[in-house]
Amino acid sequence: MTSACIKFVLCIVGCTLLSGCAGTKLTQQSEHERRIADLNERALDSVSKGYDTDAQKLFQEALQRASAQDNQSGMNLTLLNQSRLARHSGNLQLAAQLVEQVLVSATGTAQYADAAQEKALQELAGNRLAEAARWAEIARKSEQGSLLGRRLNLLARLSLLKGEKTEAAQLAEQALSANKADGLELERANSLRMLGLIRTQEKQFDKAEELLQEALSLDKQQAASAKIAADLEVLAELSGLKGDKNLQQGYLQRAKSVRENSRILHKQ
Repeated sequence: MTSACIKFVLCIVGCTLLSGCAGTKLTQQSEHERRIADLNERALDSVSKGYDTDAQKLFQEALQRASAQDNQSGMNLTLLNQSRLARHSGNLQLAAQLVEQVLVSATGTAQYADAAQEKALQELAGNRLAEAARWAEIARKSEQGSLLGRRLNLLARLSLLKGEKTEAAQLAEQALSANKADGLELERANSLRMLGLIRTQEKQFDKAEELLQEALSLDKQQAASAKIAADLEVLAELSGLKGDKNLQQGYLQRAKSVRENSRILHKQ
C-alpha cells in the first residue's frame, strides 16, 4: 500500500468538527445553549458550501451570545471549531492561537480533552510527531465522557505513522471496543479502517477486506460521504495488491462518483 494512500486515509480519521458541547453526550440543553450549538452547526454547513464569510459571521454571533451569558462552554465550542477550520485551511498560526485560548479556559472541564486532541492534530500538521503523541496522550487521560475511542483512534493513527504497527493495532483494537460500547459508529468505522490498513500492510488480504467492508457499511449507515469514498479507495488499493485490476477500477470509479456528487450536494 502506498504511503500517500496511508496518509490520506489516516487524515480522514482525524477530520471531525464539533456541533454540540465538546467531549460529552448531550442530555439536556437550555434554549441559550441550543442557540449557540445551532449557530455552530450553521457555520459548519456554510463552510462545507464554501461560504466562509457567512460562516465567520455565524461564529462571531455564537461567541457574542456565549459571552453575553458568561457561557464559557459555548465560547470554547466555537473557538475549537474555528481552530479546526483554521487548521484544515492551513492557517496553523491562527489555529494555535485559538486552541491555546481553549486549553486555558477549559482546564479541569470535559472540553479539555477535545482541546488537547486539537492541539495534537495541529502538532501533527506541523510534522511534530513526538509532540502530537504527547498531546494525544493528554487527551486520552483527560477524557471525562464517552469519547475514549476517539482518543485511542488518534493514538493508533500516530503509532501507525511512526511505523509502530503492533502498537497501532493494539490501540485500534482498544478503540474499536470502546467505540462499539459507546455507540460511536463513525469512530468505530475509523478503527476498522485503520485495522484494515494494518492488515493490508501485513498482507492479510482477506482479513483486511472484511474489516474495510465493515467500515464501509457503517459509513454508509451514517451517510458520511468523505469516509465512504476513503473506504472505497482503500478497497481499490487492496484489490490492486491482490492483482484484481478490474475490481480496483470499479472501486475507484465508485469513489470518484461519491466525491463528485457529494461536492454538488454541499454547494446546494
